[in-house]
Amino acid sequence: MALPAPRSNGAVGGVLPAIGRAGLLGITPKQLAATTDLPLGEVQGELRRLASDHRVVKVGRELWVSREFAGDPAADPSFQGPAWYTEAFGREFGVAPERFYGSIQFNPNERLPVHRWWSYVQGFSAEFVEGVLVENAIGPTSTVLDPFAGSGTVPVVARLAGAASVGIELMPIAAFVARAKQVWSVRAASLRESARSVLQNEGHPPTLSPPFLKETRRQFPPDVLRSLLRIKEDLWGLPDDPRRTLLTLCFAGILVEASHLKRSPCLGYAKKTGLNAGTPYALFRDRVETVAADLEALSGRAGPVGPEARIVQGNAKEALLPPESIDLAITSPPYVNGLDYVNNYKIELAWLDLVRSYEELRGLRSALVACDNVSRTLIGEHRPSLATTREPWLTGIAAGIQARIARKTGYRRGDMAGVVTKYFDDLGLVLAQVYDALRPGSRFVVVNGDSFIAGTYVPGDLLFARLAHRQGFDVERFQVARVRRSGQRRSFRLRESILTLRKPGRPGQPGTGG
Repeated sequence: MALPAPRSNGAVGGVLPAIGRAGLLGITPKQLAATTDLPLGEVQGELRRLASDHRVVKVGRELWVSREFAGDPAADPSFQGPAWYTEAFGREFGVAPERFYGSIQFNPNERLPVHRWWSYVQGFSAEFVEGVLVENAIGPTSTVLDPFAGSGTVPVVARLAGAASVGIELMPIAAFVARAKQVWSVRAASLRESARSVLQNEGHPPTLSPPFLKETRRQFPPDVLRSLLRIKEDLWGLPDDPRRTLLTLCFAGILVEASHLKRSPCLGYAKKTGLNAGTPYALFRDRVETVAADLEALSGRAGPVGPEARIVQGNAKEALLPPESIDLAITSPPYVNGLDYVNNYKIELAWLDLVRSYEELRGLRSALVACDNVSRTLIGEHRPSLATTREPWLTGIAAGIQARIARKTGYRRGDMAGVVTKYFDDLGLVLAQVYDALRPGSRFVVVNGDSFIAGTYVPGDLLFARLAHRQGFDVERFQVARVRRSGQRRSFRLRESILTLRKPGRPGQPGTGG
């Protein structure tokens, strides 16, 4: 009796064609197993053999592609990449890409007073904001806006420049941080004294319950969890005043550091050693001392500062500002298919009681600019605006995303084209509000980036500029600040850019934009 042939002999006929059908998108081992009806172990073994024969290549996030698509996605004849869009954009607006040589990422802020009170990987550098303020003659007579204020870099820099500022931020934790970074009136000695009242109960058992998050006990060692709950209990017992605000900021800043988690930039688990009951207290002391030292430096700072910034916890898609009240807007919106901010900051949201249930987390995510973790119901119910349906680049990109997903089995979202469309509709609403709030002749400076989604290149920055032009803005400048890598395909080069938009008209008074 003949023995049956090993199933792996048939895998070549199933695995390789399935990878070929996926084309530029690539396909994961689990998706291959579902597509070919082969056990995952056999699929993984076949992938190793095909890779050793140089017939397939892994390109990132466990995605496998045929060798022909291993390098430049332009190997696909239907692919339109950065060069095509940049050239077309330049022809249309007469704006050639320039190189920006300054610092733009948040990292340098971690060495600067006040900015270092909260690490925010999605933010931009204070140095960059300072340069924009100088270029636009912003001073004591000016008001600056950041419609996606994040952790408040723009309001801090504007205040140090003597200007008034407004920050709009929908994420409760970011709005809290931005407000806390405006609390400069507390004396360092008074802050240290309040901190001692929190620290005096170290080792005492807490009476508070952990936050509602299901993974809390996995996220923190038991003794660390007890210490964090004790600190929170003593902190919540303080009078609700500026000192407590700053100490709460210090507490929020140690949560991930004292856990089994990391944020780089997305929240995930990490192997850490040495975490114990004393860890939260040591981290808290260090944070308090950093804030106290910066308060001392601010109190001895020469020259006047601007008024405390107005931080609005609200949605920049809505009318929150008087018309023609802003002299300069600076921001960095979420990037298309970018970070899930709710998931990334759910630890701080839950521990600070800013949200109290998963339902509230879902509601918050639905209100933010659309990302690929937004509910399918929301995308299904969304009706594209005239601005997006009349934007040929966007409709073409959405159609390309949909077509590529249709050719691939098991893509995580079949409605990704709808997610991308809603993302730009959301930003269009923000553009309308910023346009109305700016004085004539004033500028809107935007740090943005492009993306690679479902095998399709999405020039998010240039599409934003095109939508801004439809809103009435002039496109003045397009600068490439840095090169970055696609998370989906590490070999694919993306960019981070700076767009300078201008509301037509003459500036009003000296020092107001222009």
